[in-house]
Amino acid sequence: MTMFQPEEIIFAPTGRCNLRCPHCRVTRGPSEIEAADAVAFLDTCADAGIERVGFSGGEPFLRLDFLVAVTKAAVSRGLFFDRLMTNGDWWIDEAELEAGLGAVFDAGFDGVIGLSWDAYHGQAPARARSFIQALASAWGRKDAVEILSVRSPDDLSFLRDLEAVASGLGGRVEKLAGEPARIVDEAFSSRSESDPDDGSGLNIQVQRFGRSRSAAEGASGMAEAWGDASWFVDDLCAGPGNVFYVHPDGSVAPCCGFANESAALKLGTVRDSYERLMENAQANSQVRACFDEGLGSVRKRLEASGTRFPGKTRDICFFCEHLCNQPGGMSLA
Repeated sequence: MTMFQPEEIIFAPTGRCNLRCPHCRVTRGPSEIEAADAVAFLDTCADAGIERVGFSGGEPFLRLDFLVAVTKAAVSRGLFFDRLMTNGDWWIDEAELEAGLGAVFDAGFDGVIGLSWDAYHGQAPARARSFIQALASAWGRKDAVEILSVRSPDDLSFLRDLEAVASGLGGRVEKLAGEPARIVDEAFSSRSESDPDDGSGLNIQVQRFGRSRSAAEGASGMAEAWGDASWFVDDLCAGPGNVFYVHPDGSVAPCCGFANESAALKLGTVRDSYERLMENAQANSQVRACFDEGLGSVRKRLEASGTRFPGKTRDICFFCEHLCNQPGGMSLA
């Protein structure tokens, strides 16, 4: 039995997006999953014990119909929500913004809204602030959003924008080890530990990540891709793994990492049963390498057999995609 044990379904209903971020590797094909197929898949997975649902993309708010239908289905089945990822910039005017957020909230979504915002996304600070304010109004809480941000060479401009948004919201950026950690206001900071957290205080968590290079960048000789001083620390894909990630074409991958577009990580489609997908996972050498042996062990084994890599990388998703693109996964079996 593979150690891959999915705990969540993440639906990416569309590859369409209103932004064109240079670090994005999402396939922008015409295929879009139907809500009815997603709900049927939800049922087979819920019957097997999966209890959590999230949304990603593309920009999922471009499929508001899908978000509402699947959210309602999840609520009716007693499932829980994780994140709904968005760039927060899909709306034309504030009426559309408020209507979209209101529709998702009214459908029953009570998870966290993950705002992808950094120098690569490039949202205007005023629009980011408007999105956060509209979300707080719709949810009736000031802690329903978190910011997920990829570091870039243009970080200084983004960090200035983050400070400006925090100020415009009546708060400030708190830092940890020099990195922004959260945006808070006085109402939140002055709470005692015994006070109930009713969401009336501003508390926006900020998570920062390094950019994950693509295997194509590594193959083209981009020095940064293989330029780290040490190798990644293997974690058996505990971070991005153990999910069923449903792509817009209905294909299912075992993780939400940057390598999940690779054909080598596809387990089947939403029309397959939970049992069939798990059988396919057990038979998939790349999945076993990620979740059973560990990619760090795979790397050492390959080097011992004579494979030489162009350098070192701390990015496990980049290394995974590199292996996915090799003939036979560099003979992982």
